[in-house]
Amino acid sequence: MLEKRFSARDVYKEDLFKGKTILLTGGGSGIGRLIADSFVELGGDVIITSRDEEKLSKTKSEIQKDWKKDITYYICDISDDKSVKGMVASVFKEKGNIDILINNAGANSLRPTEALTPVRWKAIIDTVLNGTYYVTREVGKRWIKAKYPGNIINVASTTGWTGSPFMAPSGAAKAGIINLGKTLGSEWGRHGIRINDVSPGPVFTKGSFERLWLNEDIIDTIQKKVPLGKFPGPEDIVGSVLFLASPAALMITGASLAVDGGESLKQSFGDLVDQFRPRKNVDEEIL
Repeated sequence: MLEKRFSARDVYKEDLFKGKTILLTGGGSGIGRLIADSFVELGGDVIITSRDEEKLSKTKSEIQKDWKKDITYYICDISDDKSVKGMVASVFKEKGNIDILINNAGANSLRPTEALTPVRWKAIIDTVLNGTYYVTREVGKRWIKAKYPGNIINVASTTGWTGSPFMAPSGAAKAGIINLGKTLGSEWGRHGIRINDVSPGPVFTKGSFERLWLNEDIIDTIQKKVPLGKFPGPEDIVGSVLFLASPAALMITGASLAVDGGESLKQSFGDLVDQFRPRKNVDEEIL
């Protein structure tokens, strides 16, 4: 069993997604790995995709061991529209339908924008934004033809509206994903298709530490400025994805749900107010 995970059955009923087929991109590691775990826990038939077969195979084996349930995986490069077409066609042929699509696959790097090469810019945009579009289009057009009211959840980021210094291509791509969700929420609503995004703030994972952060002192310094006192972990993102996938969110579309501990909010001046103009004792006022 994963050491840090979202205990889905403590919040949702055990068979919430029984009979539902979930396609999850980037399901072999990070946030996606935990999302896959919770959908299986709640009875879903889960298909995960990635370019890395080793991670996919490892996830499949771990879930089989932990939950005594089988999942399916496909090797797919979502930045390649032909690879996506083949993967989606195979999933529909094998499963008959997809009920919930979760676009989670991502890419990132940390460097000054002026030092960013066109090759690196394109690689991130192709994976994060274009890949999300390719998978969404291939699944969505089948739903429209079949008159099926599917559900799409994109894992975006608060950097899509706050900006993303030193991570320009990722921030731009996430902004595109958020706008795509709002656009299709309007355009595809008449087909009964819902599309929303969960937008994490900075999420501390082993992978993000190696790629983006220089040392733990920097993380501690930044986290002290977060209103809730810390960055979310991957396990903190899962509950919101499950909510948007559930019947509780049937009238929600085109929405962006920030899961960031308040990191994207304007910084509070409460400490300065307390320092220079001490507040009255609240208990005394109540009495």
